[in-house]
Amino acid sequence: MNAADLKIMNSMPVIFWAKNEDGVYIFGNDTINEFGGGVVGKTDHELPWADTADGLVAHDKKVLAAGKPGYMHEFVHKSSKGEATLNVCKWPGELDGVRCTFGISFIIED
Repeated sequence: MNAADLKIMNSMPVIFWAKNEDGVYIFGNDTINEFGGGVVGKTDHELPWADTADGLVAHDKKVLAAGKPGYMHEFVHKSSKGEATLNVCKWPGELDGVRCTFGISFIIED
């Protein structure tokens, strides 16, 4: 799969991304970029939700180590939406020849 294959995700009202094994975003759809600013080339520790980054990164590493999808709730304190609880699915894969974690999230609203 390559990044051009993911352009359709820009029209989806979900948060979608791919991060390499070092936790650097190598793709982010329009929704995640609105949620946290430009994400590509950055890690969670460099984004508005840096104070909750350790938990996000731990989930990424767990999914990569397991080699199978993981389903979880994640919480971010700071974003364009303020505090947000996310319903998340992460899975290991490859993008442009790079092993990565893909993720898709929905904001849980009351």
